[in-house]
Amino acid sequence: MQTLNVAVIGTGMGRYHMKEFVESPNVKLKAVCDLNRAEAEQFAKEYGAEQVVSDYRELWGMGLDAISLAIPNHLHAAVTIEALEHGLHVLCEKPMATRLEDAKRMVAAAEKAGKRLMIGMSQRFRPQSLAFRGMVERGELGDIYYARTTWIRRRGMPVIHFAPGGSMGRGRWFVNREQAGGGALFDIGVHMFDLTWWLMGNPKPLTVSASGYRNLSNAEFERRGIPCDVDELTSAFVRFEGGVTAAFDVSWVANQKDDLNVRIFGTKAGFEVYPPTVYSEPRWSEMHTDSVEIKLIEEGLNPRRHFVDCIRDPEKPMIASAQECIHVMAVLDAIRRSVAAGREVMVEL
Repeated sequence: MQTLNVAVIGTGMGRYHMKEFVESPNVKLKAVCDLNRAEAEQFAKEYGAEQVVSDYRELWGMGLDAISLAIPNHLHAAVTIEALEHGLHVLCEKPMATRLEDAKRMVAAAEKAGKRLMIGMSQRFRPQSLAFRGMVERGELGDIYYARTTWIRRRGMPVIHFAPGGSMGRGRWFVNREQAGGGALFDIGVHMFDLTWWLMGNPKPLTVSASGYRNLSNAEFERRGIPCDVDELTSAFVRFEGGVTAAFDVSWVANQKDDLNVRIFGTKAGFEVYPPTVYSEPRWSEMHTDSVEIKLIEEGLNPRRHFVDCIRDPEKPMIASAQECIHVMAVLDAIRRSVAAGREVMVEL
């Protein structure tokens, strides 16, 4: 098996990319790139990378096969397209981009280059997610007609509640609309809508009605002298083809308890992801609850391992391909437009 040479740009969430790459068979982490050179050198040493650079353009001449991006959202499209044009496969963190038109450019660039482009929709790779997706594909839920999803953090606001040297929510760009695309919507909302939509079997989205709020964090940002113009909570209702609907709420900060779950409603059965439970009705009126035995669909499957396998086998169906995830970007775009307009809008793709 030929060794694949990869590089990771970004040492925040990128540190997890590095770990999964080096744990994959016949993969060499050749370089780490970050503006924080000391941190880049720290992780290069930990994971055996040969080179450390601060300018990602230095990577193009290193004989790489692929790169993985864990950088601010507004940089996703430009760096992805440049890498594809240099003949590299790309794994890009979520969200795909900050604008739908940029996401479309990314898909076009991947198709033109003939390279694999995957988006880091990591929630799909959890064992229970894979198990439930298998149930959906086998028709065990019957017709899916509704979903309800929630990710409420009581206190989980980037910049305010996260350590500056940690792996998550550590840059001011998180609360800058131009650089992030949105707040809770583009950070955790993208995960929740994507997972829900995927577990529903990818129905075609038609319309969105949404609301966005920033009510609890304004005073703290003002006290710190940090501009913030993104949502701290977003609620959306999505209509799909065939009368199917879904509702979801995501929040970085709320005067509520922490809450994370995805619930899928089907005519034969339904399930919730946390804790993994299936609800079915085998008899007339008695509801029956089954705990799900979770098994990995593929041994050692994780986003980076799957990305590597898809590079080695160009015919392998990719979980969270850019061509599929463009639909998620279209819904995020519609949510933003609905919030701004104060009414239901069409999903445009």
